[in-house]
Amino acid sequence: MKKLIFIAIFAISLFATKHVTATEKGDFNVYVTTNLGHHGFIPEKTYTLRGLGFIPGVTLNMDYAASKYFGIGGWFTFSGKKYGTDLSGNNGFYKYRNFGVGMRGVFHLYQLISEKGNAKLDADKFDVYIPLALGGGFRLADKNIPGDKFAAGAIVGSGIGVSYYFVEHIGGNLEAGYLEGSYAKLGLVFKF
Repeated sequence: MKKLIFIAIFAISLFATKHVTATEKGDFNVYVTTNLGHHGFIPEKTYTLRGLGFIPGVTLNMDYAASKYFGIGGWFTFSGKKYGTDLSGNNGFYKYRNFGVGMRGVFHLYQLISEKGNAKLDADKFDVYIPLALGGGFRLADKNIPGDKFAAGAIVGSGIGVSYYFVEHIGGNLEAGYLEGSYAKLGLVFKF
């Protein structure tokens, strides 16, 4: 009986002292973010659409950590805009919606520097990474907008991202660069 208690205490102490990092092999991360800017990865005709720039939207990123340093997954983005005047001065209420989908790879730079550089970084809370996105999307325009009601395009983009985990499985997220339909994203990350 004493041996069993000793083995149980020893096993618990091993698991209690295990060093946890922000990203480990086998983690599944889900990023729910709001877009803080929009780029036209879908070609536009300047006489058709007005006001591209800040377009509210959301992006959902998912990645599976194939190793501590690299993850692969997918993304989906949606944004839309309404406005009331076209370039020729006609008043009206126009709207359009942008949809995008694709694949994304993530290189976890902070984890590599923390481990290989023998630096004293807080790698269990912070994750600095470089995403690379590849995909495409389409725009659906309102019937009142002159010109094409449907347009499509492709994207190859990259940037830099930072996640800070408040608790072990939930954190804040910020990305900037030429990303999936936006120049910057702010939101939450959930680790499973």
